[in-house]
Amino acid sequence: MAAKNPQQYIDTAKLESDLSGRSVRGGAWASIGQFGKSLLQILSTLALARLLTPTDYGLVGMVVAVTGLLAMFKDMGLAMATVQREDITHEQVSSLFWINVALGFAVTVVAAASAWILAWIYAEPLLVGITLGLSIAFAFSGLTVQHEALMRRQMKFGQLAMLQVIALFISLVVAVVLAWNGWAYWALVAQSVVFAVANCVGVWIACGWRPSRPAWAKGLDEMIKFGLNLTGFSFVNYFARNLDDVLIGRFHGANDLGLYQKAYEILMVPIRQINAPASRVAIPALSRLADQPQRYRRAYLRILEKLLLVTMPLGAVLIVAADWIILVVLGDQWLDAAVIFAFLGISIFAQAIGNTTGWLFISQDRTKDMFKWGFIGSGTAVAS
Repeated sequence: MAAKNPQQYIDTAKLESDLSGRSVRGGAWASIGQFGKSLLQILSTLALARLLTPTDYGLVGMVVAVTGLLAMFKDMGLAMATVQREDITHEQVSSLFWINVALGFAVTVVAAASAWILAWIYAEPLLVGITLGLSIAFAFSGLTVQHEALMRRQMKFGQLAMLQVIALFISLVVAVVLAWNGWAYWALVAQSVVFAVANCVGVWIACGWRPSRPAWAKGLDEMIKFGLNLTGFSFVNYFARNLDDVLIGRFHGANDLGLYQKAYEILMVPIRQINAPASRVAIPALSRLADQPQRYRRAYLRILEKLLLVTMPLGAVLIVAADWIILVVLGDQWLDAAVIFAFLGISIFAQAIGNTTGWLFISQDRTKDMFKWGFIGSGTAVAS
Protein backbone atom coordinates (compact mmCIF):
# COMPACT_ATOMS: atom_id res chain seq x y z
CA MET A 1 0.00 0.00 0.00
CA ALA A 2 1.32 3.44 -0.89
CA ALA A 3 2.26 5.74 1.98
CA LYS A 4 0.06 8.71 2.86
CA ASN A 5 1.30 11.74 0.90
CA PRO A 6 4.21 9.78 -0.62
CA GLN A 7 5.46 12.86 -2.49
CA GLN A 8 6.89 14.19 0.78
CA TYR A 9 9.65 11.57 0.50
CA ILE A 10 10.48 12.72 -3.05
CA ASP A 11 10.24 16.54 -3.31
CA THR A 12 13.46 18.50 -2.74
CA ALA A 13 12.20 22.11 -2.75
CA LYS A 14 12.83 22.38 0.99
CA LEU A 15 16.53 21.65 0.41
CA GLU A 16 17.15 24.71 -1.78
CA SER A 17 17.10 27.24 1.04
CA ASP A 18 20.06 25.62 2.80
CA LEU A 19 21.74 23.54 0.11
CA SER A 20 25.26 24.59 1.09
CA GLY A 21 24.68 23.85 4.76
CA ARG A 22 23.05 20.52 4.01
CA SER A 23 25.95 19.62 1.74
CA VAL A 24 28.48 20.36 4.48
CA ARG A 25 26.50 18.48 7.13
CA GLY A 26 25.82 15.67 4.69
CA GLY A 27 29.52 15.45 3.87
CA ALA A 28 30.35 15.28 7.57
CA TRP A 29 27.81 12.53 8.22
CA ALA A 30 28.87 10.62 5.12
CA SER A 31 32.51 10.86 6.23
CA ILE A 32 31.65 9.63 9.72
CA GLY A 33 29.67 6.76 8.25
CA GLN A 34 32.45 5.92 5.82
CA PHE A 35 34.94 5.97 8.69
CA GLY A 36 32.73 3.55 10.60
CA LYS A 37 32.46 1.25 7.60
CA SER A 38 36.19 1.45 6.96
CA LEU A 39 36.91 0.64 10.60
CA LEU A 40 34.65 -2.40 10.42
CA GLN A 41 36.24 -3.47 7.14
CA ILE A 42 39.68 -3.21 8.75
CA LEU A 43 38.49 -5.24 11.74
CA SER A 44 36.95 -7.73 9.34
CA THR A 45 40.23 -8.03 7.48
CA LEU A 46 42.27 -8.32 10.69
CA ALA A 47 40.05 -11.12 11.93
CA LEU A 48 39.20 -13.02 8.76
CA ALA A 49 42.68 -12.82 7.17
CA ARG A 50 44.00 -14.72 10.18
CA LEU A 51 41.19 -17.28 10.18
CA LEU A 52 41.05 -17.84 6.41
CA THR A 53 43.67 -18.48 3.73
CA PRO A 54 44.52 -16.67 0.49
CA THR A 55 42.94 -19.62 -1.30
CA ASP A 56 39.62 -19.03 0.51
CA TYR A 57 39.65 -15.42 -0.64
CA GLY A 58 40.73 -16.44 -4.12
CA LEU A 59 37.86 -18.91 -4.54
CA VAL A 60 35.29 -16.28 -3.63
CA GLY A 61 37.19 -13.73 -5.70
CA MET A 62 36.88 -15.89 -8.81
CA VAL A 63 33.10 -15.71 -8.50
CA VAL A 64 32.88 -12.06 -7.45
CA ALA A 65 34.95 -10.97 -10.45
CA VAL A 66 32.12 -12.26 -12.67
CA THR A 67 28.98 -11.85 -10.54
CA GLY A 68 30.03 -8.29 -9.75
CA LEU A 69 29.41 -7.59 -13.41
CA LEU A 70 25.85 -8.85 -13.04
CA ALA A 71 25.30 -6.72 -9.91
CA MET A 72 25.09 -3.47 -11.86
CA PHE A 73 22.07 -4.77 -13.79
CA LYS A 74 19.91 -4.95 -10.66
CA ASP A 75 20.17 -1.15 -10.56
CA MET A 76 20.45 -0.23 -14.27
CA GLY A 77 21.37 3.30 -13.23
CA LEU A 78 17.80 3.95 -12.06
CA ALA A 79 18.86 4.90 -8.53
CA MET A 80 20.95 7.74 -9.90
CA ALA A 81 18.06 8.75 -12.18
CA THR A 82 15.94 9.23 -9.05
CA VAL A 83 18.67 11.26 -7.35
CA GLN A 84 19.51 13.42 -10.36
CA ARG A 85 16.05 14.41 -11.63
CA GLU A 86 14.92 17.90 -10.62
CA ASP A 87 11.26 16.84 -10.67
CA ILE A 88 10.05 13.27 -10.24
CA THR A 89 6.69 11.85 -9.14
CA HIS A 90 5.64 9.08 -6.79
CA GLU A 91 4.25 7.14 -9.75
CA GLN A 92 7.58 7.31 -11.56
CA VAL A 93 9.56 6.18 -8.52
CA SER A 94 7.09 3.32 -8.00
CA SER A 95 7.60 2.19 -11.58
CA LEU A 96 11.36 2.34 -11.14
CA PHE A 97 11.04 0.34 -7.90
CA TRP A 98 9.22 -2.52 -9.59
CA ILE A 99 11.71 -2.51 -12.45
CA ASN A 100 14.57 -2.82 -9.93
CA VAL A 101 12.78 -5.63 -8.09
CA ALA A 102 12.31 -7.54 -11.35
CA LEU A 103 15.93 -6.95 -12.30
CA GLY A 104 17.13 -8.11 -8.88
CA PHE A 105 15.32 -11.42 -9.17
CA ALA A 106 16.39 -11.83 -12.80
CA VAL A 107 20.05 -11.30 -11.86
CA THR A 108 19.65 -13.84 -9.04
CA VAL A 109 18.45 -16.45 -11.52
CA VAL A 110 21.18 -15.66 -14.07
CA ALA A 111 23.90 -15.72 -11.42
CA ALA A 112 22.69 -19.06 -10.06
CA ALA A 113 22.51 -20.49 -13.58
CA SER A 114 26.10 -19.43 -14.25
CA ALA A 115 27.48 -21.47 -11.34
CA TRP A 116 28.37 -24.52 -13.41
CA ILE A 117 29.80 -22.39 -16.23
CA LEU A 118 32.16 -20.64 -13.82
CA ALA A 119 33.21 -23.97 -12.32
CA TRP A 120 34.04 -25.19 -15.83
CA ILE A 121 35.92 -22.02 -16.85
CA TYR A 122 38.09 -22.04 -13.74
CA ALA A 123 38.24 -25.86 -13.53
CA GLU A 124 37.16 -25.57 -9.88
CA PRO A 125 34.01 -27.47 -8.77
CA LEU A 126 33.84 -25.64 -5.43
CA LEU A 127 32.67 -22.54 -7.29
CA VAL A 128 29.19 -24.03 -7.88
CA GLY A 129 28.14 -23.73 -4.23
CA ILE A 130 29.85 -20.35 -3.80
CA THR A 131 28.03 -18.87 -6.81
CA LEU A 132 24.65 -20.22 -5.73
CA GLY A 133 25.16 -18.74 -2.27
CA LEU A 134 26.26 -15.30 -3.44
CA SER A 135 23.36 -15.06 -5.93
CA ILE A 136 20.86 -14.77 -3.06
CA ALA A 137 22.10 -11.27 -2.21
CA PHE A 138 20.95 -9.84 -5.56
CA ALA A 139 17.25 -10.34 -4.81
CA PHE A 140 17.47 -8.31 -1.59
CA SER A 141 19.61 -5.64 -3.24
CA GLY A 142 16.93 -5.08 -5.89
CA LEU A 143 14.40 -4.37 -3.15
CA THR A 144 16.68 -1.71 -1.66
CA VAL A 145 17.68 0.40 -4.68
CA GLN A 146 14.91 3.04 -4.81
CA HIS A 147 14.58 3.46 -1.05
CA GLU A 148 18.29 4.25 -0.78
CA ALA A 149 18.00 6.58 -3.78
CA LEU A 150 15.18 8.53 -2.14
CA MET A 151 17.18 8.93 1.05
CA ARG A 152 20.16 10.22 -0.94
CA ARG A 153 17.83 12.55 -2.87
CA GLN A 154 16.63 13.96 0.46
CA MET A 155 20.29 14.16 1.57
CA LYS A 156 19.68 11.92 4.58
CA PHE A 157 23.28 10.79 4.60
CA GLY A 158 23.50 10.34 8.36
CA GLN A 159 20.69 7.77 8.44
CA LEU A 160 22.07 5.93 5.43
CA ALA A 161 25.53 5.78 6.97
CA MET A 162 24.18 4.44 10.27
CA LEU A 163 22.12 1.75 8.49
CA GLN A 164 25.09 0.55 6.45
CA VAL A 165 27.37 0.47 9.49
CA ILE A 166 24.82 -1.63 11.39
CA ALA A 167 24.38 -4.01 8.44
CA LEU A 168 28.14 -4.31 8.03
CA PHE A 169 28.62 -5.02 11.73
CA ILE A 170 25.99 -7.79 11.70
CA SER A 171 27.52 -9.38 8.61
CA LEU A 172 31.01 -9.17 10.14
CA VAL A 173 29.92 -10.92 13.33
CA VAL A 174 28.31 -13.73 11.33
CA ALA A 175 31.41 -14.11 9.12
CA VAL A 176 33.85 -14.22 12.04
CA VAL A 177 31.74 -16.78 13.92
CA LEU A 178 31.57 -19.01 10.85
CA ALA A 179 35.28 -18.64 10.08
CA TRP A 180 36.18 -19.39 13.70
CA ASN A 181 34.17 -22.61 13.47
CA GLY A 182 35.96 -23.78 10.33
CA TRP A 183 33.49 -22.82 7.59
CA ALA A 184 36.36 -21.47 5.44
CA TYR A 185 35.20 -19.59 2.33
CA TRP A 186 31.53 -19.98 3.33
CA ALA A 187 32.16 -17.27 5.93
CA LEU A 188 32.80 -14.78 3.10
CA VAL A 189 29.70 -15.93 1.23
CA ALA A 190 27.56 -15.52 4.35
CA GLN A 191 29.02 -12.05 4.95
CA SER A 192 27.77 -10.80 1.56
CA VAL A 193 24.30 -12.31 1.91
CA VAL A 194 23.75 -11.18 5.50
CA PHE A 195 24.81 -7.61 4.64
CA ALA A 196 22.30 -7.46 1.76
CA VAL A 197 19.46 -8.74 3.96
CA ALA A 198 20.26 -6.50 6.95
CA ASN A 199 20.67 -3.41 4.76
CA CYS A 200 17.37 -4.10 2.98
CA VAL A 201 15.45 -4.43 6.25
CA GLY A 202 17.06 -1.32 7.71
CA VAL A 203 16.38 0.91 4.70
CA TRP A 204 12.73 -0.15 4.49
CA ILE A 205 12.28 0.71 8.16
CA ALA A 206 14.05 4.08 7.88
CA CYS A 207 12.42 5.26 4.63
CA GLY A 208 8.69 5.77 5.01
CA TRP A 209 8.04 5.68 1.26
CA ARG A 210 6.09 2.70 -0.08
CA PRO A 211 5.52 1.91 -3.77
CA SER A 212 2.13 1.84 -5.43
CA ARG A 213 0.99 -0.98 -7.70
CA PRO A 214 3.12 -1.77 -10.77
CA ALA A 215 2.36 0.59 -13.69
CA TRP A 216 4.21 2.37 -16.49
CA ALA A 217 4.36 6.01 -15.42
CA LYS A 218 4.48 8.95 -17.81
CA GLY A 219 7.99 10.24 -18.49
CA LEU A 220 9.66 6.98 -17.53
CA ASP A 221 11.36 6.53 -20.91
CA GLU A 222 13.84 9.38 -20.39
CA MET A 223 14.86 8.09 -16.97
CA ILE A 224 15.41 4.60 -18.35
CA LYS A 225 17.60 6.03 -21.14
CA PHE A 226 19.58 7.92 -18.49
CA GLY A 227 19.99 4.70 -16.50
CA LEU A 228 20.91 2.58 -19.53
CA ASN A 229 23.68 4.96 -20.55
CA LEU A 230 25.01 5.02 -16.99
CA THR A 231 24.86 1.22 -16.84
CA GLY A 232 26.65 1.02 -20.19
CA PHE A 233 29.49 3.10 -18.78
CA SER A 234 29.56 1.00 -15.59
CA PHE A 235 29.66 -2.17 -17.69
CA VAL A 236 32.67 -1.22 -19.79
CA ASN A 237 34.40 0.32 -16.76
CA TYR A 238 33.81 -2.79 -14.66
CA PHE A 239 35.06 -5.03 -17.45
CA ALA A 240 38.25 -3.01 -17.73
CA ARG A 241 38.82 -2.94 -13.96
CA ASN A 242 38.13 -6.66 -13.38
CA LEU A 243 39.60 -8.37 -16.42
CA ASP A 244 42.85 -8.64 -14.45
CA ASP A 245 41.09 -10.67 -11.74
CA VAL A 246 39.63 -13.06 -14.30
CA LEU A 247 42.99 -13.56 -16.04
CA ILE A 248 44.93 -14.04 -12.80
CA GLY A 249 42.36 -16.53 -11.50
CA ARG A 250 42.34 -18.44 -14.79
CA PHE A 251 46.09 -18.62 -15.40
CA HIS A 252 47.68 -18.29 -11.94
CA GLY A 253 45.14 -19.85 -9.57
CA ALA A 254 43.27 -18.98 -6.39
CA ASN A 255 46.30 -18.26 -4.20
CA ASP A 256 47.79 -15.56 -6.46
CA LEU A 257 44.36 -14.05 -7.05
CA GLY A 258 43.76 -13.93 -3.30
CA LEU A 259 47.02 -11.98 -2.79
CA TYR A 260 46.22 -9.57 -5.62
CA GLN A 261 42.63 -8.91 -4.55
CA LYS A 262 43.51 -8.47 -0.91
CA ALA A 263 46.24 -5.93 -1.79
CA TYR A 264 43.72 -3.98 -3.85
CA GLU A 265 41.06 -4.24 -1.13
CA ILE A 266 43.37 -2.87 1.58
CA LEU A 267 44.48 -0.06 -0.71
CA MET A 268 40.90 0.98 -1.40
CA VAL A 269 39.86 1.19 2.27
CA PRO A 270 41.39 4.66 2.88
CA ILE A 271 40.57 5.80 -0.67
CA ARG A 272 36.88 4.95 -0.26
CA GLN A 273 36.96 6.69 3.10
CA ILE A 274 37.53 9.89 1.15
CA ASN A 275 35.92 9.37 -2.27
CA ALA A 276 32.68 7.66 -1.28
CA PRO A 277 31.38 10.41 1.06
CA ALA A 278 32.43 13.08 -1.42
CA SER A 279 30.51 11.37 -4.23
CA ARG A 280 27.38 10.82 -2.15
CA VAL A 281 27.20 14.53 -1.35
CA ALA A 282 28.54 15.99 -4.60
CA ILE A 283 26.11 14.35 -7.04
CA PRO A 284 22.85 15.40 -5.32
CA ALA A 285 24.24 18.87 -4.55
CA LEU A 286 25.55 19.48 -8.09
CA SER A 287 22.33 18.12 -9.58
CA ARG A 288 20.37 20.81 -7.73
CA LEU A 289 22.75 23.46 -9.15
CA ALA A 290 22.89 22.18 -12.75
CA ASP A 291 20.90 25.19 -14.04
CA GLN A 292 23.14 27.69 -12.19
CA PRO A 293 26.56 27.44 -13.96
CA GLN A 294 28.51 29.84 -11.71
CA ARG A 295 27.39 28.24 -8.44
CA TYR A 296 27.84 24.81 -9.99
CA ARG A 297 31.44 25.56 -11.03
CA ARG A 298 32.39 27.00 -7.66
CA ALA A 299 30.85 24.08 -5.77
CA TYR A 300 32.68 21.50 -7.88
CA LEU A 301 36.08 23.21 -7.57
CA ARG A 302 35.71 23.60 -3.79
CA ILE A 303 35.00 19.88 -3.38
CA LEU A 304 37.80 18.87 -5.76
CA GLU A 305 40.33 21.10 -4.00
CA LYS A 306 39.65 19.52 -0.61
CA LEU A 307 39.67 16.03 -2.12
CA LEU A 308 43.14 16.46 -3.65
CA LEU A 309 44.48 18.05 -0.47
CA VAL A 310 43.97 14.71 1.27
CA THR A 311 44.40 12.05 -1.44
CA MET A 312 47.74 13.15 -2.91
CA PRO A 313 49.79 12.92 0.32
CA LEU A 314 47.87 9.80 1.31
CA GLY A 315 48.92 8.04 -1.90
CA ALA A 316 52.58 8.75 -1.22
CA VAL A 317 52.36 7.41 2.34
CA LEU A 318 50.63 4.19 1.26
CA ILE A 319 53.27 3.44 -1.38
CA VAL A 320 56.23 4.07 0.95
CA ALA A 321 54.74 2.08 3.86
CA ALA A 322 53.43 -0.86 1.79
CA ASP A 323 55.42 -3.61 3.58
CA TRP A 324 54.53 -2.34 7.04
CA ILE A 325 50.83 -1.92 6.21
CA ILE A 326 50.45 -5.45 4.81
CA LEU A 327 52.34 -6.98 7.76
CA VAL A 328 50.27 -5.17 10.40
CA VAL A 329 46.88 -5.56 8.74
CA LEU A 330 47.13 -9.06 7.24
CA GLY A 331 50.02 -10.86 8.92
CA ASP A 332 53.10 -12.78 7.73
CA GLN A 333 51.28 -15.13 5.36
CA TRP A 334 50.28 -12.16 3.17
CA LEU A 335 53.69 -10.44 2.79
CA ASP A 336 53.84 -11.37 -0.91
CA ALA A 337 51.00 -8.88 -1.42
CA ALA A 338 53.16 -5.90 -0.36
CA VAL A 339 54.82 -5.35 -3.75
CA ILE A 340 51.43 -5.55 -5.48
CA PHE A 341 50.05 -3.05 -2.96
CA ALA A 342 52.83 -0.55 -3.67
CA PHE A 343 52.45 -0.70 -7.45
CA LEU A 344 48.67 -0.38 -7.28
CA GLY A 345 49.14 2.67 -5.04
CA ILE A 346 50.48 4.68 -7.98
CA SER A 347 46.97 4.75 -9.47
CA ILE A 348 45.71 6.92 -6.59
CA PHE A 349 47.22 10.06 -8.10
CA ALA A 350 45.17 9.74 -11.29
CA GLN A 351 42.00 8.32 -9.74
CA ALA A 352 41.61 11.22 -7.35
CA ILE A 353 40.80 13.53 -10.25
CA GLY A 354 39.39 11.02 -12.73
CA ASN A 355 36.66 9.77 -10.43
CA THR A 356 35.15 13.24 -10.08
CA THR A 357 34.38 13.49 -13.80
CA GLY A 358 31.51 11.10 -13.16
CA TRP A 359 29.91 13.71 -10.90
CA LEU A 360 29.86 16.17 -13.81
CA PHE A 361 28.40 13.79 -16.37
CA ILE A 362 25.69 12.50 -14.01
CA SER A 363 24.62 15.81 -12.48
CA GLN A 364 24.40 17.40 -15.95
CA ASP A 365 22.28 14.52 -17.31
CA ARG A 366 25.04 13.60 -19.79
CA THR A 367 25.30 9.86 -19.18
CA LYS A 368 25.28 9.25 -22.94
CA ASP A 369 28.54 11.21 -23.25
CA MET A 370 29.84 9.40 -20.18
CA PHE A 371 29.14 6.05 -21.86
CA LYS A 372 31.01 7.08 -25.02
CA TRP A 373 34.08 8.30 -23.14
CA GLY A 374 34.01 5.13 -21.05
CA PHE A 375 34.93 3.13 -24.14
CA ILE A 376 38.13 5.14 -24.55
CA GLY A 377 39.34 4.62 -20.98
CA SER A 378 38.23 1.01 -20.81
CA GLY A 379 39.71 0.21 -24.20
CA THR A 380 43.06 1.53 -23.04
CA ALA A 381 42.93 -0.54 -19.84
CA VAL A 382 41.96 -3.75 -21.62
CA ALA A 383 44.72 -3.28 -24.21
CA SER A 384 47.20 -2.80 -21.36
